[in-house]
Amino acid sequence: MNMGIAVSKRLDEYLFEKDISLYKLAKESCVPLSTLQNLYRGHTKSPSVTLLFKITDALKISVAEFLDSPLFAPENIELD
Repeated sequence: MNMGIAVSKRLDEYLFEKDISLYKLAKESCVPLSTLQNLYRGHTKSPSVTLLFKITDALKISVAEFLDSPLFAPENIELD
């Protein structure tokens, strides 16, 4: 899977765990809702580090914590 799909799946896990909507995340992260929707739907192939920092800051976790998942293991990510 590409990085965008992995981020989308990991984001879904945190939204469920923290019981937060994309709308609320958009408000708290100052990221446009449409950007988050594109990311969540897997339309963003390679999300930026800045975007990850904004999302993780709003979720009150570190980027390292967000990326600490088998989803991001080298054998699971296609880097093309």
